[in-house]
Amino acid sequence: MITEELLKECRLEFEAYFQSLVVDLSENQYRIDDVRAHSLRVVNNSLLVSKIVLQNDEDKRIAEVIALFHDLGRASLIAKGTASPTNIQRDHALLSVQLVQKMDFYAKLPVDTQLIIQKSIENHNKLKLPKLDNEQQTLFARLLRDADKLDIFDSSYRFFKEKMGVQPIMTFDLVNTPEVSEKIIKSIMAGKTAAVEDMKTMNDYKLLLISMAFDLNFKYTFRLISEKQYIQKIYETLPKRDQIIDAYRGIKLFVENKFVS
Repeated sequence: MITEELLKECRLEFEAYFQSLVVDLSENQYRIDDVRAHSLRVVNNSLLVSKIVLQNDEDKRIAEVIALFHDLGRASLIAKGTASPTNIQRDHALLSVQLVQKMDFYAKLPVDTQLIIQKSIENHNKLKLPKLDNEQQTLFARLLRDADKLDIFDSSYRFFKEKMGVQPIMTFDLVNTPEVSEKIIKSIMAGKTAAVEDMKTMNDYKLLLISMAFDLNFKYTFRLISEKQYIQKIYETLPKRDQIIDAYRGIKLFVENKFVS
């Protein structure tokens, strides 16, 4: 089990890992620092949602550990400086698992807890959560995905609207033109999260962001994004064209129905 003492050990290993990363470019160090800050915000989001959806303190500690380590692979790939934005996005989750499995605390955990951590982290960035081995694994994986998205909504909005923070790595290869891709619109109108590989423009990324609402799992998460008005705020940074307006209305209605149901 994860005790308070073991949780403290996890926090120390988290900090030690980030301190161990050596980079040549200050820009990469800035991005690594951003990954660390993002991870800590995801921990906070996870604890918020955990209070509602988890039953006991040990489960909440497991959720914190998962959130803490979910993006280690992203930091590692940035530090190496050789991976493309596409490869970082695609490969970082599995690398995170591999890094966690080498840490001292991991070997002290029961096998079922190890599997919960592994399955949650390796699936957190997939377009759709696959069927996992049991309900516990699914619960924690959904919790991480919601907590992660809450911070992605917030940090992306702040970057686009307030020019704060780091440019999302997924946008590096996108062009800043008014167009939106037909595949992105079709996914949203079908009630699905848009796919990263279908993005071509910055507007596509903004639409992909708000389409992530289709993949949220808990009523409390919908309540949080409604209170923070994330969907509306990101939509306000988009041009007001018929396709975009229709896509936004579909997502907004979906969120409202989930919140009041």
